[in-house]
Amino acid sequence: MKSLLIPSRSQTRRWLPLAAAALPIVFALGCASPGPPHAPSLNLPEVVKDLTAERVGDSVTLHWTTPEKTTDHLAIKGIITAEICRATLPAPTSTPACTVVKHLPVKSGPSQADEALPPALTADPASLLAYKVQLFNAHNRSAGSSSEAFAAAGAAPPPVEQLRATSVREGIQLEWQQPKGVSPGNSQVQLDRHLVASTTTTPTPAPANSASSTAPKPALRSKSRKASPPSAFASAKPQATLSTSPKTPDDVKLETPKQAADAGGTIDQTTQKGGSYRYTARRIRTLSLAGHALEVRSEVSAPITITMLDTFPPAIPTGLEAVPGGATASDRSIDLSWTPNTDADLAGYSVYRQEVTPTGQVAGPATRLNPSPIVGPAYRDQTAIPGHRYAYRVTAVDATGNESAPSADVQETLREQ
Repeated sequence: MKSLLIPSRSQTRRWLPLAAAALPIVFALGCASPGPPHAPSLNLPEVVKDLTAERVGDSVTLHWTTPEKTTDHLAIKGIITAEICRATLPAPTSTPACTVVKHLPVKSGPSQADEALPPALTADPASLLAYKVQLFNAHNRSAGSSSEAFAAAGAAPPPVEQLRATSVREGIQLEWQQPKGVSPGNSQVQLDRHLVASTTTTPTPAPANSASSTAPKPALRSKSRKASPPSAFASAKPQATLSTSPKTPDDVKLETPKQAADAGGTIDQTTQKGGSYRYTARRIRTLSLAGHALEVRSEVSAPITITMLDTFPPAIPTGLEAVPGGATASDRSIDLSWTPNTDADLAGYSVYRQEVTPTGQVAGPATRLNPSPIVGPAYRDQTAIPGHRYAYRVTAVDATGNESAPSADVQETLREQ
């Protein structure tokens, strides 16, 4: 027969404190509150917050950022479908219907959708279009539509055709075919310029006293994220003031003023000598609809590329005068002076001399008196022979080596003493 083991009195005394200490833990566990229950996530994508619309040609392009999180701040699971709707304002009712025009699958991050407008919305009169985007999860549920983004319906300006470029003294002359007929509304031409390659950082000068530069240089409105000196533009045909907006040192936007008549050309005076540039152009029509300032852009033109070659001489020097100089026989000379040129890349001047016969005829070849360009607008000819009469001319030379045509000549005789 098995005997039953009964703890001794001393063993019982040792276990009692341990059991007493464990009782509060047992009661605490038994009375713990489970907290409020959590509802399962509906996996609804967050609402789009940055929808924008841009009208180009006969299409509207929408841009937005598709969120990464749900309304419960969890990662989105499954496929996301974007639904685009469009309303035309003003509508016959107070609450215009937003007609669904497109469905497309999207992923988190930058997203885009394009809508080709129906013919009724690509003809005048212009009207206001309001777009919304709504994101649906795999169960076709959504947290709601985005705020409206606006675009303009109506006729788009015609694209820029036959864009061409030529290097001229003031910079790069850009010309294009003027549109046939009347363009819808006031429009301007926007040129996008990209610096392909550069061999120098010397700005193209805008000569102030050049006989071949007669077009005025209107002041330029400059909008730059980096500090840059103000520049100027002049139109190739009717005068037009342009504005420039550099996005980066290599990319610049040039805009003609808003006007009903297309000038058909302009001159970019902000180019650099030796630089190769690629240009594209488009027309922009500006509208104000229900308090919204909107643009309708034409399709972009075919690109052209040109290198700004410095083959243009500086301005011809003016105001040349000659007087006999020197107080003694040892320092006798004919002293020349002229009006200084203002060309930004001027290297100096060259002085030429020819003999004059007793009958007043210039004879023989012209001789250059200085081996290198003279920096200042003055020269002292100490090689003249007393009693001889000479004809003098001056030319200007730029840093590239281009030489101007000679100035008007002056004649002077070195006196015999």
